[in-house]
Amino acid sequence: MDAMTAPAILADQLAARGLSVTPQGQHAVSVTNPLHPLVGETFTNRSGRYLTGYGYEIGVHEDEPATADRLAFLLGLPSRPQVPVQRTEAAR
Repeated sequence: MDAMTAPAILADQLAARGLSVTPQGQHAVSVTNPLHPLVGETFTNRSGRYLTGYGYEIGVHEDEPATADRLAFLLGLPSRPQVPVQRTEAAR
């Protein structure tokens, strides 16, 4: 396992969802909607929790995918379609 910090892990999750990500030091990341560059948020990493610039808790460490989904929703990014999982005959 590499030594990525929690904000770096979340930043990767946000970038994978199509958001623009800019590191703001070791404990903070700025995120914007690429379709609307004025719509953005800065989140910080404090005591195992991710906080918005207004101090709202948006998620916790070890749950970066759900935190990234929440931030993408707040920034107005269209939600990713949920693709149903198809089972193979061997899995039934």
